[in-house]
Amino acid sequence: MRFPTITMTVAAMISMNVILFGSITTHLLYAQYDATTLIKKGNTLFYQGNYTQAIQYYDKALAIDPNNKLALANKGNALVQLGNYTQSIQYYDKALAIDPNIEEAPTGKGTALYGLGNYIQALQYFNKALAIDPNDKVALSGKGASLNSIGNYSQAIPYLDKALAIDPNYKEALDNKGITLYGLDNYTQALQYFNKALAIDPNYKDAFNNKQIVLSKVRK
Repeated sequence: MRFPTITMTVAAMISMNVILFGSITTHLLYAQYDATTLIKKGNTLFYQGNYTQAIQYYDKALAIDPNNKLALANKGNALVQLGNYTQSIQYYDKALAIDPNIEEAPTGKGTALYGLGNYIQALQYFNKALAIDPNDKVALSGKGASLNSIGNYSQAIPYLDKALAIDPNYKEALDNKGITLYGLDNYTQALQYFNKALAIDPNYKDAFNNKQIVLSKVRK
C-alpha cells in the first residue's frame, strides 16, 4: 500500500511562511495600535481628572499588551492621584523593569514614595528622573519638597526656583517654596508664595492650610 507523498515546492513554502508570519505581524501591529488608542483615551480622562475611568482604559490596554510600559506607568500615575501609593509602585516597578529610562516612572515613583513618607527614597527617584530630564518640573518640585521634609530648606531653594522658572504658575512648586521659606523663618515671603498659589487655585487646600499656619505664627 502506497501512502501519498506530501511535497511542497520552495516557492510554496516561502509563500506559506509569508502568509503565516505576515498574519502574526499584522496581529501584533493591530494589538499595538489598539493599546495605543486605549492609552490615549485613558490619558484624556486622566487630564480631565477622571482617574478611575482612566485606569479602566489602561487596564484594557494592558489586557492587549501586558508589557506596555506607558500603560503601566500611566496607571501608576492615576493610582497616585487616587492616593493608592503602594499599589502605584508595583506598576512603576514593572515599567522600569521593561525600560529603566522611561521618563514617566521615576517621577511617579518618587511622588508615591513621598506620599508614603519615604523622603530619602523619594529623593533617589527624583534624582533619577532629573538625570533623564533636567527640566522635569514635577521632579524638581518633588525634590524640593523632599528636601523640605528632611529639614534641608536651603538646599531645596534652587530646585523649586528652577521649577518656577519653567512654569511660574506651578502651584505645587509655589506651595513648596512657601514651606521652604517658612522653614527658614521668612514668614512674610512664605505668605507671598502661599498667596500666589491660592491666586492660581483658590481651592488649593494645602496652600490654604499652610497659610493659616504661618498666620497663626505671625500673630503670636
